[in-house]
Amino acid sequence: MSRRFPWRRFVARFREPRPGLVVTASTQLAPGIVHLPDPGDGALRIEADDLVLDGRGAVLDGGGRGGIGILLRGRRRVVLRNLTVCGYAWAVVAIDCTELVIEDCDLSDNGRSDGTFLDITRVDEGTGGGVRLVRTVASRVARVRAMYQDTGVDALACRGLTVVDCELSHNAAWGIRLHGSSDCRLERNRARHVNRCGGSGCDAAGILLTAGSHRNLVAGNDLRWSGDGFFLGNQFSPPSDDNLVVGNDGSYSPNNAFEATFSRGNVFRRNRACWSNFGFWLGFSTDTVLEENLVTDNRVDGVHWEHGARGILRGNLVARNGRDGAAFTLDPANRDFPDRCVSTGHELRGNRFVANGRAAVFLLHTTGTRLAANRYEQEKIPVLLAGDTRDNDIQDVFAIP
Repeated sequence: MSRRFPWRRFVARFREPRPGLVVTASTQLAPGIVHLPDPGDGALRIEADDLVLDGRGAVLDGGGRGGIGILLRGRRRVVLRNLTVCGYAWAVVAIDCTELVIEDCDLSDNGRSDGTFLDITRVDEGTGGGVRLVRTVASRVARVRAMYQDTGVDALACRGLTVVDCELSHNAAWGIRLHGSSDCRLERNRARHVNRCGGSGCDAAGILLTAGSHRNLVAGNDLRWSGDGFFLGNQFSPPSDDNLVVGNDGSYSPNNAFEATFSRGNVFRRNRACWSNFGFWLGFSTDTVLEENLVTDNRVDGVHWEHGARGILRGNLVARNGRDGAAFTLDPANRDFPDRCVSTGHELRGNRFVANGRAAVFLLHTTGTRLAANRYEQEKIPVLLAGDTRDNDIQDVFAIP
Protein backbone atom coordinates (compact mmCIF):
# COMPACT_ATOMS: atom_id res chain seq x y z
CA MET A 1 0.00 0.00 0.00
CA SER A 2 2.77 2.45 0.84
CA ARG A 3 4.42 1.84 -2.53
CA ARG A 4 1.23 2.56 -4.45
CA PHE A 5 0.31 5.69 -2.49
CA PRO A 6 3.42 7.30 -1.05
CA TRP A 7 2.15 9.91 1.41
CA ARG A 8 4.91 12.45 0.76
CA ARG A 9 4.18 12.56 -2.95
CA PHE A 10 0.46 12.94 -2.32
CA VAL A 11 0.99 15.97 -0.05
CA ALA A 12 3.44 17.63 -2.45
CA ARG A 13 1.12 17.14 -5.38
CA PHE A 14 -1.82 19.01 -3.89
CA ARG A 15 0.02 21.77 -2.00
CA GLU A 16 -2.29 24.64 -1.10
CA PRO A 17 -0.41 27.96 -1.57
CA ARG A 18 -0.20 30.31 1.40
CA PRO A 19 1.80 33.52 1.91
CA GLY A 20 5.46 32.76 2.50
CA LEU A 21 5.12 29.20 1.21
CA VAL A 22 8.50 27.46 0.89
CA VAL A 23 8.82 24.79 -1.82
CA THR A 24 11.58 22.22 -1.34
CA ALA A 25 10.38 19.36 -3.57
CA SER A 26 8.60 18.94 -6.89
CA THR A 27 5.08 20.24 -6.36
CA GLN A 28 1.79 20.57 -8.20
CA LEU A 29 -0.38 23.40 -6.93
CA ALA A 30 -4.10 23.03 -6.48
CA PRO A 31 -6.07 24.77 -9.27
CA GLY A 32 -7.92 28.00 -8.60
CA ILE A 33 -7.30 31.63 -7.67
CA VAL A 34 -5.25 32.16 -4.54
CA HIS A 35 -4.82 35.64 -3.04
CA LEU A 36 -1.21 35.46 -1.95
CA PRO A 37 0.40 38.73 -0.79
CA ASP A 38 4.17 38.93 -0.41
CA PRO A 39 5.02 38.98 3.32
CA GLY A 40 8.39 40.57 2.51
CA ASP A 41 10.62 37.90 0.99
CA GLY A 42 8.44 36.46 -1.77
CA ALA A 43 4.91 35.12 -1.68
CA LEU A 44 6.29 31.71 -2.71
CA ARG A 45 9.96 30.77 -2.35
CA ILE A 46 11.86 27.95 -4.04
CA GLU A 47 14.51 26.70 -1.61
CA ALA A 48 15.84 23.50 -3.18
CA ASP A 49 17.40 22.35 -6.45
CA ASP A 50 16.29 19.81 -9.07
CA LEU A 51 12.54 20.30 -8.74
CA VAL A 52 9.47 21.15 -10.82
CA LEU A 53 6.77 23.57 -9.70
CA ASP A 54 3.67 22.94 -11.83
CA GLY A 55 0.84 25.44 -11.46
CA ARG A 56 -1.83 23.20 -13.05
CA GLY A 57 -4.17 26.17 -13.41
CA ALA A 58 -3.35 27.88 -10.12
CA VAL A 59 -3.44 31.70 -10.12
CA LEU A 60 -1.23 33.48 -7.59
CA ASP A 61 -2.66 36.98 -7.13
CA GLY A 62 -0.74 39.58 -5.14
CA GLY A 63 -3.67 41.97 -5.13
CA GLY A 64 -1.67 44.84 -6.59
CA ARG A 65 0.31 45.29 -3.38
CA GLY A 66 3.75 44.91 -4.97
CA GLY A 67 6.46 42.56 -3.84
CA ILE A 68 7.50 39.34 -5.57
CA GLY A 69 5.31 36.43 -6.53
CA ILE A 70 7.93 33.65 -6.83
CA LEU A 71 11.50 34.10 -5.60
CA LEU A 72 14.52 31.90 -6.28
CA ARG A 73 18.05 32.51 -4.94
CA GLY A 74 21.05 30.42 -5.87
CA ARG A 75 18.95 27.58 -7.27
CA ARG A 76 19.90 25.04 -9.94
CA ARG A 77 17.79 23.05 -12.38
CA VAL A 78 14.39 24.34 -11.32
CA VAL A 79 11.41 24.24 -13.70
CA LEU A 80 8.40 26.58 -13.34
CA ARG A 81 5.47 25.74 -15.62
CA ASN A 82 1.74 26.32 -16.06
CA LEU A 83 1.66 29.19 -13.57
CA THR A 84 -0.34 32.42 -13.62
CA VAL A 85 1.19 35.12 -11.42
CA CYS A 86 -0.26 38.64 -11.30
CA GLY A 87 -0.68 41.64 -9.03
CA TYR A 88 2.94 41.87 -7.80
CA ALA A 89 5.77 44.22 -8.70
CA TRP A 90 7.53 41.20 -10.27
CA ALA A 91 5.89 37.87 -10.98
CA VAL A 92 9.16 35.88 -10.85
CA VAL A 93 12.59 36.96 -9.61
CA ALA A 94 15.59 34.62 -9.96
CA ILE A 95 18.96 35.63 -8.52
CA ASP A 96 22.21 33.69 -9.03
CA CYS A 97 20.43 30.72 -10.59
CA THR A 98 21.63 28.15 -13.12
CA GLU A 99 19.68 26.06 -15.64
CA LEU A 100 16.35 27.57 -14.71
CA VAL A 101 13.39 26.86 -17.02
CA ILE A 102 10.24 29.00 -17.08
CA GLU A 103 7.69 27.73 -19.60
CA ASP A 104 4.01 27.97 -20.48
CA CYS A 105 3.28 30.59 -17.81
CA ASP A 106 1.17 33.76 -17.79
CA LEU A 107 3.11 36.43 -15.92
CA SER A 108 1.11 39.50 -16.94
CA ASP A 109 -0.49 42.46 -15.12
CA ASN A 110 2.27 43.20 -12.64
CA GLY A 111 4.13 46.47 -11.92
CA ARG A 112 3.50 49.23 -14.47
CA SER A 113 4.37 52.90 -14.89
CA ASP A 114 3.83 55.41 -17.67
CA GLY A 115 4.29 59.03 -18.64
CA THR A 116 7.96 59.40 -17.63
CA PHE A 117 11.09 59.23 -19.77
CA LEU A 118 13.01 56.02 -19.10
CA ASP A 119 16.67 56.02 -18.04
CA ILE A 120 18.14 53.04 -19.87
CA THR A 121 21.33 53.14 -17.77
CA ARG A 122 19.57 52.41 -14.48
CA VAL A 123 19.36 48.81 -13.34
CA ASP A 124 16.23 49.47 -11.27
CA GLU A 125 14.36 51.50 -13.89
CA GLY A 126 10.66 50.73 -14.10
CA THR A 127 8.30 49.42 -11.47
CA GLY A 128 8.13 45.74 -12.35
CA GLY A 129 7.06 43.12 -14.81
CA GLY A 130 7.00 39.42 -15.57
CA VAL A 131 10.44 37.82 -15.17
CA ARG A 132 13.54 39.43 -13.64
CA LEU A 133 16.72 37.36 -13.92
CA VAL A 134 19.82 38.56 -12.06
CA ARG A 135 23.25 36.91 -12.59
CA THR A 136 21.44 33.88 -13.92
CA VAL A 137 23.11 31.62 -16.50
CA ALA A 138 22.23 28.88 -19.00
CA SER A 139 18.49 29.34 -18.44
CA ARG A 140 15.41 29.33 -20.66
CA VAL A 141 12.15 31.29 -20.87
CA ALA A 142 9.76 29.75 -23.39
CA ARG A 143 6.13 30.30 -24.40
CA VAL A 144 5.59 32.81 -21.61
CA ARG A 145 2.94 35.51 -21.76
CA ALA A 146 4.09 38.67 -19.94
CA MET A 147 2.01 41.71 -20.92
CA TYR A 148 0.42 44.92 -19.58
CA GLN A 149 3.24 45.90 -17.23
CA ASP A 150 6.58 47.67 -17.55
CA THR A 151 8.80 44.80 -18.72
CA GLY A 152 8.20 41.31 -20.02
CA VAL A 153 11.62 39.72 -19.43
CA ASP A 154 14.43 41.61 -17.68
CA ALA A 155 17.95 40.12 -17.67
CA LEU A 156 20.63 41.80 -15.55
CA ALA A 157 24.25 40.55 -15.72
CA CYS A 158 23.12 37.22 -17.15
CA ARG A 159 24.82 34.84 -19.56
CA GLY A 160 23.60 32.18 -21.95
CA LEU A 161 19.87 32.81 -21.67
CA THR A 162 17.31 31.71 -24.23
CA VAL A 163 14.03 33.64 -24.54
CA VAL A 164 11.87 32.05 -27.22
CA ASP A 165 8.27 32.09 -28.49
CA CYS A 166 7.05 34.53 -25.83
CA GLU A 167 4.20 37.06 -26.04
CA LEU A 168 5.54 40.30 -24.54
CA SER A 169 3.41 42.95 -26.21
CA HIS A 170 1.61 45.98 -24.75
CA ASN A 171 4.19 46.64 -22.07
CA ALA A 172 5.16 50.18 -21.05
CA ALA A 173 8.97 49.95 -20.96
CA TRP A 174 10.55 46.95 -22.70
CA GLY A 175 9.43 43.62 -24.03
CA ILE A 176 12.89 42.20 -23.32
CA ARG A 177 15.80 44.04 -21.74
CA LEU A 178 19.36 42.72 -21.68
CA HIS A 179 21.41 44.86 -19.29
CA GLY A 180 25.01 43.69 -19.16
CA SER A 181 23.90 40.28 -20.44
CA SER A 182 25.79 38.36 -23.12
CA ASP A 183 25.69 35.22 -25.26
CA CYS A 184 21.90 35.07 -25.16
CA ARG A 185 19.35 34.02 -27.80
CA LEU A 186 16.14 36.01 -28.26
CA GLU A 187 14.10 34.24 -30.93
CA ARG A 188 10.56 34.38 -32.33
CA ASN A 189 9.15 36.58 -29.60
CA ARG A 190 6.40 39.15 -30.06
CA ALA A 191 6.95 42.52 -28.39
CA ARG A 192 4.53 44.79 -30.23
CA HIS A 193 3.04 48.08 -29.01
CA VAL A 194 5.66 48.43 -26.26
CA ASN A 195 5.26 52.14 -25.70
CA ARG A 196 4.66 54.95 -23.20
CA CYS A 197 4.31 58.75 -22.92
CA GLY A 198 1.14 58.72 -24.98
CA GLY A 199 2.76 56.70 -27.75
CA SER A 200 5.84 58.90 -28.23
CA GLY A 201 8.17 56.24 -26.83
CA CYS A 202 10.32 57.85 -24.11
CA ASP A 203 12.98 55.15 -24.76
CA ALA A 204 10.55 52.26 -24.55
CA ALA A 205 11.44 49.46 -26.97
CA GLY A 206 10.39 46.02 -28.05
CA ILE A 207 13.91 44.80 -27.28
CA LEU A 208 16.61 46.81 -25.46
CA LEU A 209 20.31 45.92 -25.19
CA THR A 210 22.55 48.07 -23.01
CA ALA A 211 25.44 48.20 -20.54
CA GLY A 212 27.80 45.76 -22.23
CA SER A 213 25.47 43.15 -23.74
CA HIS A 214 27.67 41.29 -26.23
CA ARG A 215 27.41 38.45 -28.78
CA ASN A 216 23.66 38.03 -28.53
CA LEU A 217 21.46 36.58 -31.27
CA VAL A 218 18.23 38.51 -31.84
CA ALA A 219 16.29 36.63 -34.52
CA GLY A 220 12.79 36.50 -35.93
CA ASN A 221 11.13 38.82 -33.41
CA ASP A 222 8.02 40.92 -34.13
CA LEU A 223 8.69 44.37 -32.63
CA ARG A 224 6.23 46.53 -34.55
CA TRP A 225 4.52 49.65 -33.21
CA SER A 226 6.94 50.00 -30.28
CA GLY A 227 8.73 53.16 -29.06
CA ASP A 228 11.81 51.82 -30.82
CA GLY A 229 11.49 48.41 -32.35
CA PHE A 230 15.03 47.34 -31.44
CA PHE A 231 17.16 49.67 -29.30
CA LEU A 232 20.84 49.02 -28.67
CA GLY A 233 21.72 52.13 -26.69
CA ASN A 234 24.38 52.93 -24.20
CA GLN A 235 24.73 56.62 -23.48
CA PHE A 236 27.63 56.65 -21.02
CA SER A 237 27.49 52.97 -20.04
CA PRO A 238 29.73 50.28 -21.61
CA PRO A 239 28.99 49.62 -25.28
CA SER A 240 27.15 46.52 -26.50
CA ASP A 241 29.16 44.90 -29.29
CA ASP A 242 29.17 42.00 -31.76
CA ASN A 243 25.45 41.24 -31.71
CA LEU A 244 23.66 39.58 -34.63
CA VAL A 245 20.21 41.00 -35.35
CA VAL A 246 18.52 39.01 -38.11
CA GLY A 247 15.03 38.63 -39.52
CA ASN A 248 13.22 40.99 -37.14
CA ASP A 249 10.45 43.49 -37.92
CA GLY A 250 10.81 46.84 -36.13
CA SER A 251 8.39 48.80 -38.33
CA TYR A 252 5.81 51.44 -37.37
CA SER A 253 7.94 53.01 -34.64
CA PRO A 254 7.33 56.68 -33.77
CA ASN A 255 11.13 56.91 -33.51
CA ASN A 256 13.53 54.30 -34.90
CA ALA A 257 12.73 50.86 -36.19
CA PHE A 258 16.32 49.91 -35.22
CA GLU A 259 18.81 51.95 -33.20
CA ALA A 260 22.42 51.01 -32.41
CA THR A 261 24.60 53.72 -30.89
CA PHE A 262 28.05 53.91 -29.25
CA SER A 263 28.81 50.34 -30.26
CA ARG A 264 31.04 48.25 -32.49
CA GLY A 265 30.72 45.19 -34.70
CA ASN A 266 26.95 44.72 -34.70
CA VAL A 267 25.36 43.05 -37.74
CA PHE A 268 21.80 43.73 -38.98
CA ARG A 269 20.67 41.25 -41.62
CA ARG A 270 17.32 40.75 -43.40
CA ASN A 271 15.31 42.96 -41.05
CA ARG A 272 12.27 45.10 -41.91
CA ALA A 273 12.64 48.79 -41.00
CA CYS A 274 9.61 50.50 -42.52
CA TRP A 275 7.04 53.20 -41.79
CA SER A 276 8.97 54.67 -38.83
CA ASN A 277 10.57 58.06 -38.23
CA PHE A 278 13.99 56.58 -39.12
CA GLY A 279 14.61 53.06 -40.33
CA PHE A 280 18.08 52.74 -38.77
CA TRP A 281 19.71 55.26 -36.42
CA LEU A 282 23.38 54.40 -35.92
CA GLY A 283 24.98 57.38 -34.19
CA PHE A 284 28.57 57.01 -32.93
CA SER A 285 28.76 53.36 -33.99
CA THR A 286 31.67 51.74 -35.84
CA ASP A 287 32.21 48.57 -37.86
CA THR A 288 28.46 48.02 -38.10
CA VAL A 289 27.05 45.96 -41.00
CA LEU A 290 23.64 46.39 -42.64
CA GLU A 291 22.90 43.78 -45.27
CA GLU A 292 19.79 42.65 -47.13
CA ASN A 293 17.44 44.77 -45.04
CA LEU A 294 14.16 46.28 -46.25
CA VAL A 295 14.27 50.01 -45.39
CA THR A 296 11.27 51.78 -46.87
CA ASP A 297 8.67 54.48 -46.34
CA ASN A 298 10.23 56.10 -43.27
CA ARG A 299 9.29 59.70 -42.54
CA VAL A 300 12.85 61.09 -42.49
CA ASP A 301 15.84 58.90 -43.44
CA GLY A 302 16.08 55.22 -44.17
CA VAL A 303 19.53 55.05 -42.56
CA HIS A 304 20.99 57.91 -40.53
CA TRP A 305 24.58 57.47 -39.38
CA GLU A 306 26.13 60.39 -37.54
CA HIS A 307 29.71 60.34 -36.26
CA GLY A 308 30.35 56.81 -37.46
CA ALA A 309 33.22 54.90 -39.02
CA ARG A 310 33.75 51.86 -41.22
CA GLY A 311 30.12 50.97 -41.74
CA ILE A 312 29.03 48.54 -44.43
CA LEU A 313 25.72 48.78 -46.31
CA ARG A 314 25.37 45.82 -48.64
CA GLY A 315 22.43 44.49 -50.62
CA ASN A 316 19.72 46.59 -48.94
CA LEU A 317 16.53 47.92 -50.54
CA VAL A 318 16.18 51.57 -49.47
CA ALA A 319 13.07 53.15 -50.96
CA ARG A 320 10.58 56.00 -50.60
CA ASN A 321 12.05 57.49 -47.44
CA GLY A 322 10.97 61.07 -46.82
CA ARG A 323 14.37 62.75 -46.96
CA ASP A 324 17.47 60.64 -47.66
CA GLY A 325 17.90 56.96 -48.30
CA ALA A 326 21.18 56.82 -46.36
CA ALA A 327 22.75 59.84 -44.65
CA PHE A 328 26.30 59.89 -43.25
CA THR A 329 26.92 63.05 -41.25
CA LEU A 330 29.22 64.82 -38.85
CA ASP A 331 28.50 67.86 -36.71
CA PRO A 332 31.76 69.82 -36.23
CA ALA A 333 30.18 71.68 -33.33
CA ASN A 334 29.63 68.47 -31.35
CA ARG A 335 32.05 68.43 -28.41
CA ASP A 336 30.39 65.79 -26.24
CA PHE A 337 32.58 63.04 -27.70
CA PRO A 338 35.56 64.76 -29.39
CA ASP A 339 37.37 61.45 -29.91
CA ARG A 340 34.44 60.22 -32.00
CA CYS A 341 33.93 63.33 -34.12
CA VAL A 342 34.35 61.47 -37.42
CA SER A 343 32.32 60.28 -40.38
CA THR A 344 34.64 58.13 -42.41
CA GLY A 345 35.49 54.81 -43.99
CA HIS A 346 32.03 53.57 -44.95
CA GLU A 347 31.28 51.27 -47.87
CA LEU A 348 28.00 51.09 -49.80
CA ARG A 349 27.89 48.22 -52.27
CA GLY A 350 25.11 46.51 -54.17
CA ASN A 351 22.23 48.47 -52.63
CA ARG A 352 19.08 49.48 -54.49
CA PHE A 353 17.86 53.05 -53.88
CA VAL A 354 14.38 53.96 -55.15
CA ALA A 355 12.49 57.27 -55.06
CA ASN A 356 13.85 58.73 -51.81
CA GLY A 357 12.67 62.27 -51.13
CA ARG A 358 15.83 64.35 -51.38
CA ALA A 359 18.75 62.08 -52.20
CA ALA A 360 19.60 58.40 -52.27
CA VAL A 361 22.89 59.02 -50.41
CA PHE A 362 23.83 62.16 -48.46
CA LEU A 363 27.43 62.72 -47.33
CA LEU A 364 28.06 65.62 -44.94
CA HIS A 365 31.63 66.23 -43.71
CA THR A 366 32.30 62.62 -44.65
CA THR A 367 35.59 61.20 -45.92
CA GLY A 368 37.10 57.96 -47.15
CA THR A 369 33.78 56.43 -48.18
CA ARG A 370 33.24 54.13 -51.19
CA LEU A 371 30.11 53.73 -53.31
CA ALA A 372 30.17 50.85 -55.82
CA ALA A 373 27.65 48.79 -57.79
CA ASN A 374 24.60 50.50 -56.28
CA ARG A 375 21.39 51.00 -58.30
CA TYR A 376 19.51 54.29 -58.36
CA GLU A 377 15.91 54.39 -59.58
CA GLN A 378 13.63 57.45 -59.67
CA GLU A 379 16.09 59.44 -57.56
CA LYS A 380 16.14 63.23 -57.92
CA ILE A 381 19.71 63.30 -56.61
CA PRO A 382 21.61 60.01 -56.47
CA VAL A 383 24.47 61.32 -54.29
CA LEU A 384 24.43 64.67 -52.48
CA LEU A 385 27.72 66.03 -51.10
CA ALA A 386 27.90 68.83 -48.53
CA GLY A 387 30.36 70.43 -46.12
CA ASP A 388 33.94 69.22 -45.96
CA THR A 389 33.23 66.00 -47.84
CA ARG A 390 36.35 64.76 -49.63
CA ASP A 391 38.57 61.81 -50.51
CA ASN A 392 35.62 59.57 -51.27
CA ASP A 393 35.62 56.87 -53.96
CA ILE A 394 32.34 57.13 -55.90
CA GLN A 395 32.41 54.42 -58.55
CA ASP A 396 28.68 54.36 -59.30
CA VAL A 397 27.42 55.45 -62.71
CA PHE A 398 24.28 57.59 -62.61
CA ALA A 399 21.74 57.54 -65.43
CA ILE A 400 21.13 60.92 -67.03
CA PRO A 401 17.41 61.78 -67.02
